[in-house]
Amino acid sequence: MAKRDGSVATFFLVHNSIGMAVIDGLGDQEQKDRLLPPGIKFEKIYCFGLTEPDNGSDASGLKTNARKTAGGWILNGQKRWIGNATMGDVVVWAKNVDDGNRIQAFVVEKGSAGFHPTKIEGKMALRITQNADITLRDCFVPDRNKLTHAKDFATGTNAILEASRLMVAWMAVGVSCGAYEAALKYCLQRV
Repeated sequence: MAKRDGSVATFFLVHNSIGMAVIDGLGDQEQKDRLLPPGIKFEKIYCFGLTEPDNGSDASGLKTNARKTAGGWILNGQKRWIGNATMGDVVVWAKNVDDGNRIQAFVVEKGSAGFHPTKIEGKMALRITQNADITLRDCFVPDRNKLTHAKDFATGTNAILEASRLMVAWMAVGVSCGAYEAALKYCLQRV
């Protein structure tokens, strides 16, 4: 896919190989049954909300936090450069202040009160993948949307990052091959 269009490949990587992979790997059976089928049909678009304005993928420095409340969780914080966030539901990584600040995952559904994605304008590349800044202000997430098996950084975030970094490297190879083939074709046809 990246050989033909890096932007389309990035969209699919974020949705399938990161967003849905988190739910598949860290959700319980009820969460998988409820959240994965609409993702497979593209009725829902998923993304991965880890990066913040003051740090990249260094999850140990997260400032976004989650606090337990009746029936769910209240999230507060900011995320930056989140692919697909203008159109999708977001797997948000936050420090659970009620569980020793362990980094855990919450599915924030599109349209939730307190969830404010803002498209980043003026990108030069990967424009199909709409990156966004996200502000979470007293955003309520129901208990059923806290991913059951995302207990901490090591068993949750880190495993997803390890797999996705490899996929990003292969995407770069695909883009490079596509650029080479386009240049070669042009050179062989040019008079």
